[in-house]
Amino acid sequence: MGEPECTGGCCGHLSVRLLRSGGLVEWADWRGPFVQPPPELHFDARQYDAELARARADRWWERSARHPAGQ
Repeated sequence: MGEPECTGGCCGHLSVRLLRSGGLVEWADWRGPFVQPPPELHFDARQYDAELARARADRWWERSARHPAGQ
C-alpha cells in the first residue's frame, strides 16, 4: 500500500504476499518500514471472500467533502 509512484527506497511502503491455497488465504513475507514484521496470517478462503464482497459493497471510504454522507 502506498502512493503509485512510491517505492520502498523512497518514502516507505508496506507490502505482503497473498497466497490462496485450497481453502486458505495466507498473508506472508511482509516488507515495510518496521523493526519486527507482522506474523504470517491465515484466513478461511470462504470467509475472506465474503469479507472482500462486503468491503466492495460498503463504500464509506469514498465519502469526502465533495460527497458528504447522505448526499
